[in-house]
Amino acid sequence: MNKKNELLKKFMEYALGSGIVLVLGFVSSPLTTRLFTPEEFGKFSLFLLIANVINAIVLMGLDQSFVRYFHEEEKSNRGILLYKNLKIPILFCLVICIVLVSGYKQIAYKIFGTENLDLLALLILNNVFMLLNRFGLLVIRMQQKGKLYSYIQIIQKVSNIILIIAFFMCFKNNFIALVYAFVISNVIVTIYAIYKEKDFWMFPSKRIELKTKDSELIKFGYPLMFTFLITWLFQSIDRIFIQYFNSYNELGLYSAAFSIIALLNAVQGAFTMFWVPVAYEMYNKNVKNIEFFERINKIVTYLMFLISILMIMFKDVIIFLLGEKFREASVIMPFLVFMPLMYTISETTVLGINFKKKSKYHIVIACSAAVFNIVGNLILVPILGAKGAAISTGISYIIFFTMRTLISKHLYPVNYSLVRFYIMTTSLILFALYATFKQMDFWYILLFVGNLILLNILYKEVLVEYAFKKFLNNDSKDK
Repeated sequence: MNKKNELLKKFMEYALGSGIVLVLGFVSSPLTTRLFTPEEFGKFSLFLLIANVINAIVLMGLDQSFVRYFHEEEKSNRGILLYKNLKIPILFCLVICIVLVSGYKQIAYKIFGTENLDLLALLILNNVFMLLNRFGLLVIRMQQKGKLYSYIQIIQKVSNIILIIAFFMCFKNNFIALVYAFVISNVIVTIYAIYKEKDFWMFPSKRIELKTKDSELIKFGYPLMFTFLITWLFQSIDRIFIQYFNSYNELGLYSAAFSIIALLNAVQGAFTMFWVPVAYEMYNKNVKNIEFFERINKIVTYLMFLISILMIMFKDVIIFLLGEKFREASVIMPFLVFMPLMYTISETTVLGINFKKKSKYHIVIACSAAVFNIVGNLILVPILGAKGAAISTGISYIIFFTMRTLISKHLYPVNYSLVRFYIMTTSLILFALYATFKQMDFWYILLFVGNLILLNILYKEVLVEYAFKKFLNNDSKDK
């Protein structure tokens, strides 16, 4: 099997699970929006925000250290590398849990307006299993076991849907049902992931020296913790401002639109899970092989723009699935497509920072994007509500992409054809603006067609190299 077919096979293994999760997402999103009001949906989104920030603090960036140094250690020593990266986060997790128990009443009442002890137990359980889940999935991903990773994705989504229905029967229209379903489905897949790789998790009793020192792991990882926290602020400030300036109802509408866009994370996730281990492997084999990274960037850029254009065009059809209570979410959606669009493409352009171990730059990037998003939300949310939050967040992601790409390009020069990228981005911004403030009409359709034509002109070599060439090869085989 040649290298190109091998890469395609690996990608398809990850894409299998992500594709099924995408389909299941079109079941779970309408299900939750019909069972729960926008207000309860908004409260659940706040629980997820808190869970993610705790997870970022607990991890200390050492999950990224595990990824970065995985291929630099002998295969037999990678279990020890896992142990070294896991011990500090476990200690931090215990500290966070103690803090939560001591100040729980004030925290819970301030955020959720309730002192429900179930929330405390679920938050603590979630802290532990989100930590183990992160490393459990990384072990599978770094070994490029795409099929197993896909099965785990499917198990999590299916169990989550079943548990949402089950807990709705108990709690009715209460966000605690969504929290129970989220946490327990996470526990199930974490235990399964660790069991499937139990040999990897059997830490040796005797002391073995690694090539990588503990100080190197911390030095690489801790800036990424701050980066993630700042990135969390950058990604979450929209929802914080919506709740502050508006209501849980508006937050629920925004979160519903966000949940539809999050289905694109299935595509983003499939690519990232496949791409990061492959990129490090290719770089370690041949540092000068920049053509490989240029080609992948070109393909991903074309596909992500195509998906984004289609999402904006058919936003009303997609939002229709959420039910009548969430119909207003359709005008929030257009600018949110820039989140997965810019993030996914930037995963192909950011590699220079990671290859050269310059993780401090991630802090600068995240800070810049966060400051812009805070200012943007302060200006736009009081005027436009959730629409303003979406516009600010979408533009912030373009800045995020730009800084990631320019710094990475300086450290590891690769031609990402940025002129045509920004021409296409500008065209999509115009389409998203029109779709945010206008209903479908002649100009709406014209902008859609115009964006499609422009994309295929700017990235015509993707069609020529992959689509047409494949067609011609099949045609010649038939003859």
